[in-house]
Amino acid sequence: MSTPVEGGRGLRVRLFGFPVHVDISFVLIMGLIGWVGQARTLPLLGLWIVVATVAILVHELGHAVVARTTGARPAIALTGFGGLTTYSPPQPLTRARSFSIAVAGPLVGLAVAGGLVLVSNRVSPGLEYGSLWQSLLDFGIFTTLWWSVLNLMPVLPLDGGQAMRELLPGDPRQRLRRAAGVSVVVLVPLLGLAVYAQQLWLGMFLLFFGVANVQTLRETAPDDGRAPAGGGPKLTPEQAVVALLWQGSPEQARDLLQSLPPGTSADLAVHGAVLAATDQPEQGLALLRQEVAHRPGDPNPVALLVLAQTLRHDWAAVEAELTGPMAADVPLPVVERALQEARAAGRPDVADRLAALPRPEPRQAG
Repeated sequence: MSTPVEGGRGLRVRLFGFPVHVDISFVLIMGLIGWVGQARTLPLLGLWIVVATVAILVHELGHAVVARTTGARPAIALTGFGGLTTYSPPQPLTRARSFSIAVAGPLVGLAVAGGLVLVSNRVSPGLEYGSLWQSLLDFGIFTTLWWSVLNLMPVLPLDGGQAMRELLPGDPRQRLRRAAGVSVVVLVPLLGLAVYAQQLWLGMFLLFFGVANVQTLRETAPDDGRAPAGGGPKLTPEQAVVALLWQGSPEQARDLLQSLPPGTSADLAVHGAVLAATDQPEQGLALLRQEVAHRPGDPNPVALLVLAQTLRHDWAAVEAELTGPMAADVPLPVVERALQEARAAGRPDVADRLAALPRPEPRQAG
């Protein structure tokens, strides 16, 4: 699954050609989960952290290996509550390809769990109850089997929800809305069961997913000319496209842009950002720079330019924009998004440099 990226300190290695960043926040949270569970001694806690790290890394490697077959160069980050595999394929992905990448992680986990169950059935009768070897098997089966089952639930943003979205009918926006609706329906009874079973951690996860999917339903409501409930503004087509870019889903943003009815207006800078972040980077960057030149003082094309460069992992270009003449026009959330993406890509050195850059005073309206 994909999770927000936090922190920036930890271990950086390459594994099977993939850059891997294990953030300190991941180690701390896994330790807390283990301590709240049954890993109440230092040896057991250390064993739990190692097993949880390996299990989630194996899961992310499943995503990364399949994503690499598209020509992308994936990067893996273990941070916060889980793992994140980022990649930008050089060509548009089919729905079948997207589905296969989504399910690859949990399927690899289930395969490993099957092997561990076979080993456990053979050796457990001879192991002392509560021994480190028995705990190793128990932790391994739990993290590979049950976490994989959890990830396969048809709930966004879990892998099962991502796969379900590719199977649903309709254009990208309709599929996203339908997947969010299914997610809410599935989450309601699951949240009730978690509360009944007094599973605090699981309940918090499910509640977070529920809130996110309800928000998705509101943002993807059919355009009937009315503002959404609560009196907020409607989400325009170009805002929906930018939201997908912001979430790190440029392929879906392109699909949504291409699915808009003929005659639907969209900002040229949005078109440029989508092209730059997907399969036509030179044309997209040229269009973005054209819009920046034509709209001096407008932060929107500048923000989209930096966001597109961030999604392309063109860190030199990002740093140049944040130190150049347009630096004052780059909104602070875009800078923070660049820091987040750099850390997810295993480049805390880039994130540290960007964070250390002086922030110019915002331009005053004339």
